[in-house]
Amino acid sequence: MTHNQVLGIDLGTTNSAVSVWLEGRPVLVTNKFGEVLTPSVVGLDDDGNILTGRSARDRLQTHPHLTQASFKRFMGTDVQLPLGQRQFRAEELSALLLRQLKEDAEVWLGQAVSEAIITVPAYFNDVQRRAVKNAASLAGLNAIRLLNEPTAASLAFGLLENREQKYLTFDLGGGTFDVSIIDMFESVVEVRASSGDVRLGGDDFSEAILHWMLQQHPALNAAPDTVRAELLAKAESMKLTLSQYAEAQATLFWNDTEWRWLMNEEQFAQCCKPILNRLQAPVQQALHDARFSLHDLDHILLVGGATRMPLVRQTVARLFGRFPRYDLHPDEAVALGAGVQAGMVMSDVAVEDIILTDVMPFSLGVEVARRSLDRLETGFFLPLIERNTFLPVSKMETVNTVEDNQRTVLLKIYQGEARKVRDNIFLGEMSIDVPPAPAGEVSLDVRFTYTLDGLLEVECQCQGNPAISRLIIEKVPGQMSDEHIAESLQKLAALKIHPRDRKENVALLARSSRLYERLLGDERICIDRLTTEFEWALESQEPQRIERCAREVELFLNHYEGVR
Repeated sequence: MTHNQVLGIDLGTTNSAVSVWLEGRPVLVTNKFGEVLTPSVVGLDDDGNILTGRSARDRLQTHPHLTQASFKRFMGTDVQLPLGQRQFRAEELSALLLRQLKEDAEVWLGQAVSEAIITVPAYFNDVQRRAVKNAASLAGLNAIRLLNEPTAASLAFGLLENREQKYLTFDLGGGTFDVSIIDMFESVVEVRASSGDVRLGGDDFSEAILHWMLQQHPALNAAPDTVRAELLAKAESMKLTLSQYAEAQATLFWNDTEWRWLMNEEQFAQCCKPILNRLQAPVQQALHDARFSLHDLDHILLVGGATRMPLVRQTVARLFGRFPRYDLHPDEAVALGAGVQAGMVMSDVAVEDIILTDVMPFSLGVEVARRSLDRLETGFFLPLIERNTFLPVSKMETVNTVEDNQRTVLLKIYQGEARKVRDNIFLGEMSIDVPPAPAGEVSLDVRFTYTLDGLLEVECQCQGNPAISRLIIEKVPGQMSDEHIAESLQKLAALKIHPRDRKENVALLARSSRLYERLLGDERICIDRLTTEFEWALESQEPQRIERCAREVELFLNHYEGVR
């Protein structure tokens, strides 16, 4: 089955990007600013119009109460994030960003697009993954596959290298950290193991600098939110400076006082030491699960914007005893890999021989009870599918009744690695009727089947009974219900979009820019004048003025483009 054009979307914590598969290779899509990276920031302007990307990021420091960033960290939770007087879930903010990415791609391609490959951190759990799918639906996109971010980067790298090798993808983005062990052979990209930390990224380094700044001047702890937002921006700037120079300085004017900071590389390394230490455990976990040693790896591949920091690169070099590779652009690798996957979905001949395998990031299992002497203790976790099992997978386990004359078994399904279910994520439950009998004499076969699309099917059959109970895990705690999704659609539809950001106006301005580049002399002056008037009309937000100017621009464009 062939598909129409499919987008490859890297939905990042700090920046997002879109790629498409064109003429046998992945190509990055530029947004209305001519940039391939769109800041993952959503906000409101002073009139209540929705702002996304660069327009929102530019107000992050000056209007923190009207702007939200790094909301990816809250995917799959019930956390409400404020924009002015209104509250939004992370899925809703992500939907606004995805909608903008979709519209940018449609303008760039000149056609409507409804399907996408969307990347997620490898260590995102089931709830978080479903939250991403919900965000896509709210944005008018069908997420036909969720692709793990380090796997996406590996696809891009594999296309570049195209030879047998084993490597570790070290993906440190703005808000998440992933590690994947990849074995590449005979056009097969095989993910052997994944691990990570969904609460670790470049943002934490900025927060560490901010904490250090406040330690230097404790009086600033009492400063208002706008000052804290400014401090965080200065911390981010210092982090970037220390990626190039041995020292970084910052100055703040507040409360009739000038506050100064000077940080050197040693101080930066010291305040970030706890963060750097957290990078080690996921690496060791992935190597252990893949049954690889450091010596088995041909390369260490760095991706993610935070890997630009020399401090991170030095840490990785010390950890592995060799210099890592950073052949691919750290901010673009994941989006390019998503574009490769899009090409595979579209059945393009250039990638038809590539086979991609992936693994379960978390273990799946059920709650069981254990008898100790005369006491029955519940709450233990029995894994049926262990983490880093190849997908798709189907596994069966036999469980028994624990009480005399028990008539029902309540099968509770969990996701996680903890010994006790209270520390894992509850996914659902099913009740199975059983014949009364002494404890332990009734056996049930429980089968878990997990697909590439992230769909878990649970089957339970009482031995001796042909009837099979089935449960498909689609609704989980923390996930938006159909009612919530419907409400969110209404909420998002009611939000005002500034005229300059409407799809038809963005497309018209893009056409004007292209024609300006073609023309010379008086004709170029004319299209420049018309475009400028149109831009002023958009800023005025006066419908009649906008319509009149748009019509004039359209007539001029049609004349030169031969449209009748």
